[in-house]
Amino acid sequence: MTILRTDERPKYKKERAKRAVALAKEGRWAEAAAANKSLVGDFPEDLESYNRLGKALMELGRIGEAKRAFRRALEISPHSSIAIKNLDRLEQLGGEDLRISIRASAAPHAFIEESGKAGTTSLVSLAPPKFLLRMSPGHPVHLRLQGGALEVEDPLGDYLGRVEPKLASRLARLMKGGNRYEAAVTSVSENEMTIIIREVFKHPSQAASPSFPSKASEERRMQALISPGIGELDDDPDPGDPPSMKDWSDDDTEPGDDHAFSPVIHRIIASDGSELGEDV
Repeated sequence: MTILRTDERPKYKKERAKRAVALAKEGRWAEAAAANKSLVGDFPEDLESYNRLGKALMELGRIGEAKRAFRRALEISPHSSIAIKNLDRLEQLGGEDLRISIRASAAPHAFIEESGKAGTTSLVSLAPPKFLLRMSPGHPVHLRLQGGALEVEDPLGDYLGRVEPKLASRLARLMKGGNRYEAAVTSVSENEMTIIIREVFKHPSQAASPSFPSKASEERRMQALISPGIGELDDDPDPGDPPSMKDWSDDDTEPGDDHAFSPVIHRIIASDGSELGEDV
């Protein structure tokens, strides 16, 4: 334990907490765990450090240690919603550590202002809660064509759910045509998971087909097919009807730590250039 003068402690704590948050933002969870463990050694009543420690240990798959950190946070503050929420999640995962760490990737940065190339969807035919609750916002997932369905798997290869049929049908056709996509979790609970999907490569043969057209654009496209001359086959949506997008925010950090554990998607732009969602 470091011995400090009373007047040095606040500044020393702030600097070290800032470093711990930075490590978490970079996905360096082992270092973040060590930094927060050192902090709680010097500041044993610091709620935020225990919550950050629990989060880092959870990301590392060290479930038993993460539970102990969140339980200590509840001893300090029995009403800490962050500790309560995460401890409940861990209790549902059981007492064993995960096989490997499922780390958040840097991919969410690439979802900013991608006109017509990114969209969110809630999964259907979900896996049991113990698989869903391994994931957190920002974690990467894999898309896999299975017959006529588009299945979503975690980095371990475990099934999480399926993309809803209408979007899955469109993306499957584009994938078979040569398009490629990446995806990440935006929100998750024991009975719901939402992901964001982004087009990372468009095959020349699919140039005229946007991956995520707006509702108005699709309606005009269908009208033009039914009644030639009425409407135009273009990809410019009516600005009045943007598709519904889900917020990325996730309340699992203490105030001041939001950026450490929340995805970095600030906004997603529809194909008309209007903002569909905004990270808060």
